[in-house]
Parts: sequence; structure tokens; C-alpha cells
Amino acid sequence: MMDRVADIEAQLDSFKDSLTLYREQTKTWYAELADKGSRATDMPSLLGMERVIKAGGSSKAVSMNDDDFSYVAKCPLVGPLLIESKFESLYDIPVGDIQVDVIAVEGGAKTTVMLDKQGKGSFQGQPGKAYKIHVHDKVTPAQIDVLFKSYDGLSADLEGFLRKEWAGFKPQWSNQSASATAMAIGAGILEGGWEAIKGVWDGITKALDILQNPKKFAEELGAGADELVKLAKEAPDVMKKAMLLASDEAALFLMVRCASIWVAGLPPTQAAGQTAKMTSAATIGILIDIVISVVLTLAAEGAGLFYLAARLAKYGKIILNAVTGFVKAVFNIIKGFMGYVSKYVAVAARGAVSATKQGVAQLRFDGKRNTTVRSSKRLDDAASQSRTHDGKSAASAQDTCVNGCPVSMVTGEELLTLTDGQLDGLLPFEWTRLYRTSAVETDSRLGYGWSHALSHRLQLDDEGVLWIDNENRQTRFPMPTEHRPAITNSLAKAAIYLGNAPGELILTQAGKQPRFYHFRAGRLITISDAYDNQLQITYDLVDRVQRIDNNAGRSLLLRYEDRHIVAVDYQQQRPDYTDQGERQDPWATVQTLVTYQYNVKGQLVSATTAAGESERYRYNEQNVILERQLAGGASFFWEWENEGKSSRSIHHWANFSQMDSRYIWDDAGQVTVLNADGSEQVYVHDENARLISETTPDGAETQKAYDEKGRLIAKKDPLGAITEYRYEEDGLLVAVIPPEDEPIAYEYHRGFVSDVRRGKATWKYQRNEQGDITLQTDPDGNETHYSYDLRGCLLEIRHPDGSRHQLGWNGLGQLLEERLPDGGQRKYRYDALGRQITRQEETGAITHYQWDAANRLAQITLPGGGTRAFTYNPYGRVTAERDELGRVTRYEYANGLHLVSRRISPDGSQLRYRYDNSRL
Repeated sequence: MMDRVADIEAQLDSFKDSLTLYREQTKTWYAELADKGSRATDMPSLLGMERVIKAGGSSKAVSMNDDDFSYVAKCPLVGPLLIESKFESLYDIPVGDIQVDVIAVEGGAKTTVMLDKQGKGSFQGQPGKAYKIHVHDKVTPAQIDVLFKSYDGLSADLEGFLRKEWAGFKPQWSNQSASATAMAIGAGILEGGWEAIKGVWDGITKALDILQNPKKFAEELGAGADELVKLAKEAPDVMKKAMLLASDEAALFLMVRCASIWVAGLPPTQAAGQTAKMTSAATIGILIDIVISVVLTLAAEGAGLFYLAARLAKYGKIILNAVTGFVKAVFNIIKGFMGYVSKYVAVAARGAVSATKQGVAQLRFDGKRNTTVRSSKRLDDAASQSRTHDGKSAASAQDTCVNGCPVSMVTGEELLTLTDGQLDGLLPFEWTRLYRTSAVETDSRLGYGWSHALSHRLQLDDEGVLWIDNENRQTRFPMPTEHRPAITNSLAKAAIYLGNAPGELILTQAGKQPRFYHFRAGRLITISDAYDNQLQITYDLVDRVQRIDNNAGRSLLLRYEDRHIVAVDYQQQRPDYTDQGERQDPWATVQTLVTYQYNVKGQLVSATTAAGESERYRYNEQNVILERQLAGGASFFWEWENEGKSSRSIHHWANFSQMDSRYIWDDAGQVTVLNADGSEQVYVHDENARLISETTPDGAETQKAYDEKGRLIAKKDPLGAITEYRYEEDGLLVAVIPPEDEPIAYEYHRGFVSDVRRGKATWKYQRNEQGDITLQTDPDGNETHYSYDLRGCLLEIRHPDGSRHQLGWNGLGQLLEERLPDGGQRKYRYDALGRQITRQEETGAITHYQWDAANRLAQITLPGGGTRAFTYNPYGRVTAERDELGRVTRYEYANGLHLVSRRISPDGSQLRYRYDNSRL
């Protein structure tokens, strides 16, 4: 009880500072607004208004300060160019008393025109000539200061009202015991709950929607809808003030804060009402309705009260009467405040005209909520780019620009990534290996230059922690402590955490499905995901990785000869004893996924798959790769400059004519690729291995710019169009600003996207602690619900129409059955390697699947008993297909590669293919 009283009084004491935080959140954007011509100033900015420029039957959204618009207005052949400024509404509500600049397209001469109270003005230009019409190109900090000063009186009046109300409420809190209902009201708001605050802020946009089209909300407004329509037609100046208030975020912010404190302070006798329980959602709804009612009352008192009565009737007469009294009191304060309109319009009404309609150049303004409620926090970031063993900056292999087989266009080294097998389960694991030229002095048990998916290790030194990852990159972090338990490295897109166990460190790399790598004593012991599904890693007596276990009866066993891995076995767990009571190895090999061979120098010379298909490698004396020969016969070759780990490819070709490239490097991050057909490509990277320019063979150049944290902030396409990207301090992307279309804004909760906004359309997402979506709401208000089990498996999808899609899984994370929205049921079964072997449709029809040793589909048995069969070449391309009637279609490939050159049908007819592309 007394805690609530203390909370309310603390809120009252801080009310005078309500706009300080609000302005802090937007002052950076204001500075940009004053200094730059950029679409970025559209969002998030304070008091910004969306411009929809009407041109005949079409419309186009434009930004505040763009210097180049797609459309222009032409001066009539007879008479002046007429200009009109209006709200975007079903009714003609003028936005007047604003200054516009009319700029000649030819020569750039500028003339200033002041629009009258009806938003009208005229300009006598040269007949037939084109003009751009801007509204307040730049808003100065002085204008902003004047605007904010005008809120001081409103803030003081609202605080005075609150203190007067609290003087009457407080004794009732002190003398009576509060019911559960009363205590629940406003609790979420007082506690600063992010969801509660955000819910109110999202909901108040409805006020402007009502003013724009009252008839659409006739059910909620009752007779008030007709009153608003009449007002729009007969007293547009009054409607203009209401619309400006509905789009004035600062004033709305003050009203939300005032209403939240007032609702929270309602004494138990007034809060009880007729409800058994007042939820946080109900509190949010009341606050939204209060603010909307005040705005509507400013337009037409009856409309606001009708709306309030319709919305709050369910809470009982006591609450309705109390809230009605609040609205009437605040209305009187707001009514006196509306003299600020001239100052508001001077800042808020910015835009441009693009064309004429019936001889009049029209500016139409549509209020858009620009300020967002955010719960971001500053991260502890120690930014430094990952580096190769040669000391050069390097991004991950998948983020590196490459050419050919592939050669890095950053460092000139070979970056060959291959996948030799997979361990299925709730946390799938791919057994991959990577050859990196800069690692030719390092042997990670696959031969010099090669690393594998488990070859992570940590080195602890005086500078902190050095992570050598599975790609043989080195990433530096400070040592985490109890006072500094989580540290990011934004340039390397990685992070380090202090683990729960003594001496445990956890590292992760950014990605669509991030994995957490747990280390103890510098050694990788566990891999986990957000649901804490785990892969356990065990070592043999000489500290070599021996097994990776998915805790569900499946594992990969690494076999060695001396220090090198010679095979990877896929194993299945079985009982410790046979049916005869004899002890047996608890792990049985289902399949050997891959075998490796080495020469006497410790170089990996071949890798052979379960299907018996081998690819081979040849190196120079310094372990730099010279040749790669695929199982199908294709070979790739390299010529290098420099030596050892500093080697850089200057010539890369194959034993087929389409591939032959030469590389010309400079020391400023640029490489020119000379292709076999004589064409050229140019790549330029910065010192952090970020691609800043790419020129294609046809001469088209794409440019990119990054901030000091390595985040992409702008991209310029070959036509000169620029897309901008904006971020929070914690690195989260908050805006994508395309050159033409509406900007896209992102909001976050606990680091996950919670809202996506484009224009007036909003997509909302609620998520669980792991970040998976539990509720998705589209711009039309349709809701789709998702539920998961504790392992992260999707259990049910509940669609907007109420239908349900249910799924069932086994312990390996394999889908066993689906119950479809129409009531049908599907079932699935798998073999020991996790491959689907049976599918039963909702009709009862069953299809069987068979696979070859390389996990390629070998045969399908159809529900009627017919079969289809497939054979493949070493590249995984179908060479023969037999249908259910026994007819065989064959395929041949040029030079033994992946491009089909001839198709031979069952009747013997042939179809031949030729290609003119010199680059495969």
C-alpha cells in the first residue's frame, strides 16, 4: 500500500522532466534534420508528418529534405501556379500559415511563398516551366527550442492538475485497504513495464485515424461520428487543431504520462468498478481511450464523450464517471494550450509537392508516428576485426567476397569450404572442413592449412582471450569478469560471456541460428543453442577430439592415425549388453561418412565419401594448394605470388575452358579480375575486409559505406540510388531507408524484432525468451499464434480464422506427424541416418523413399506400388531416371561438369544443349 503511494509521489516529482528524456531520444535526429538532406530525417524524428503528394489519380510519398523528387509541378500556360496544403483526410482540412519555397528546375532560382490560413498561395512563374515546391527545407535548432518551450505551460498545468487530484486521492489510499482490482490498475505503467508503455504508444495512433474518417468508427463513436463529419465540413479550422494534436507526439506523450499517473493514483473506492480483475492489458486500454477521448473532445465534445462511454462501459459506472471527469478537466487545459499551433506547424509541416491536380499544386499531410519506445541498452563492445594467421583482416568465409573455386577477393588466399557429413538431432551439426592459405603453417589434425568444425580453441594471455575458430581466424576479446560478464566484438560479429561453471567461457558468432561454444581450460567441451539443446564433445587420452554426442543416441566418432583424422563414423547408441548377456560397445557404426589420406609431409591428399567418390589435392613445399581434382574429373589449379602463409593467387584456372582468371592486386585493397572472355571485374575492400566497391564486367559499380563498428550504413547501386541503414547504440538495425519507397523501421524487445513499420502499416511480433515468434499480427490486425515445446520444436500454429496446425516430434527433432487445419493427418518415418523413408498423406496413401550412400534419393515407391529410380554422377546430377513404367531418361553433361549437354528420352529422341556463358 505505502509502496504504491511512494511510487506515485515519485512519478509526480519527476513529471516536470517528462519531455527531457523524450527530447534526448530525438536530439541526434534533429541535428541531422537541420544539417543534412536525407530521408533518414523522416524516422525516427519528433513531430514529423508524412507527406502524400497527389498527382492526378496517383500518389507518392516524399521525404522532408530530399533534393531530387521524381515529379515536378509545371506552371500553367495562363495564370499563376496555385498551391494548396492539406491534411490527408476524407475532408478538406487545410494546413495553413506555412512557408514554402518554389524552386526552378532549370537554374535553381528560389522564391518564398507564404500560404494563408486556408493553406493556399500562388506563384507566378514562367508558363510551362517546371518547379519543385519545398516546405521548410531545414528546421533550425532555434525553431526546435522555441517549440519545446511552448510545452512548458502545458506540462506545468498538467502537473498542477495531478497534484490537486492526488491531494484528494492520497487520504483514501492511506485510510482504506486496497482491493486486488485497485492495486492492479496502473501497476504495469508505474513499474515502467516496456510492454505496457509500448502498448499505449502504439494505440494512440487511432486518434488520427478516427479524425481522418469518422464514419469508419461509427460503432464506437455513435452520434459522435456525424458530429465530427459535420465539423470537418463546417469548421475545418477546429478540425485542423484536433488533427495537429493527434499527430503531436510531444503533447501526446505528456497526456499519456499524465493519464498513467492519474489512473495509477485512483483510490480503491473508485478503481473497484464491476470487474473482478483489472489486467495490465485493461490498464493499457483505458489509457489509450483516455488520450483518444481528449483529442476527440477538442474537435467535438460530444464525440469524445460518446467514444469514452462506449469504450469504458464494461468497467462500470464508477470508473467511467471518474475517467469522464479526468477527460473534461484535461480538455480545458489542452484547449488553452492550442495556441501553440503556429509554432508546431513551423516545425512539423515539412514536405514537397510533385505535381498539379486540376491546375493546383497540392501538398497533403498525413500524421505519422515517428518516435518509438525503445528498451535498448549500451553494450560493452571491444571492436577489432578477426585476422588470419598472416595478420590480415578477415570476415567469416560465408561473408567473404570470393571468385572461382573460391579465391578470397580480400586477401587473395584460397577459401575452400566442404561438408563431409552431418549429425542429425535437435541441434544439427555439419562436419565441415576449410582450407585457408594463410593457415599453411598450422595443422589442425586434417593436414596443413585445413581446419574442421570442431577445431576451436582459446588462448589466454595478458591481453585477454584469443579465439582461434573453426576457420583458422583469430578474434581478440578482453577477459570477461563478474563485473563485465558479457563483451561483444562488433567488427568480428562475435561475443564472449562468462559461463556459469567455474572457469567456463562461452563464445558465439552472429548468424541466423547462432551457436554457443562452451570452453573450459581453452578446450571446446559443449555446443548449445538458445533452448540449451547441447552437443557434448569428448577427448581421448592424448587430448584429441574423439566424439561429438547429441544426447539422443547419435554421435560422430573421429578415428585417427598418429595425429591426423583418417575417418568420421556416424554411430548409433545401443545397449551395453547383447540379448545373450555379452558386453558390447555401446556405440555401433551405421556408416563411415568420410575417410582421409595424407602424404609423408602431413598434407591432406584425398577425401573419400561413403559412396566411394574421392577428391584429391596437391600442394607445394610450403603447403600452399596447387591443384584440386574432383571425383567427376574436373581439376582446378592455382598460381601464386609471395610465399607460404602470405601467398596470394595471381592465376586460377581449370581443365575446362570456361574457367581461367588472373588477378591484379594493389596495396590499397583493390583487385582486378581478368576473365577468360576478356571482361574485367574490380573489387575494393577497406582495412576491415568490408567490400566498399564492386564493378561488374558490364561496368556497373555498387558502392558501400560502413561505420566504425563495421555496420553497413549506405549502399549506392549502379544507377546512383542510395539505400541508407540506421542503428541503435547497441547495434540493432532500426531503419532501412530506400531511395524511392517508404522507409522500413524496426523496433526491438530484448534484442529481438518486435515491430516492423512501413508507412502506416505495422507488423507486430511477440516472442519467447529464445526469440521465436509466439504471436504475429499483420497490418490488418490478423493474429497468428505459435507454441513450442521446451526443446524449441514448433507444436502448434493457430491461424487468424481459429484453425490449428499441430505437429509432433521425436527425441531427435524429427517430424513424426502433422494434424492439418482441415483435420487431416500426415505421418513420417526415418532411417538410422535421419533420412525420411516413409510419408503417409492425409488420404492414407503411403510413399516410400530409398537413399544411396551419398544421401541422394535413389528410389521412390508410389502409393500404387510403382517405382521411380535415379542414378547420379559425382556432382550429384541425375544421369538416369526410370519412371514407374520402366522407361529410362538419360542425361549427359559437358566435360563431365554440372551443365547438362544432352537429354536422351526413352524413345531414343535427343535434346542437346549449348551454353555461351564463359563463366560457370
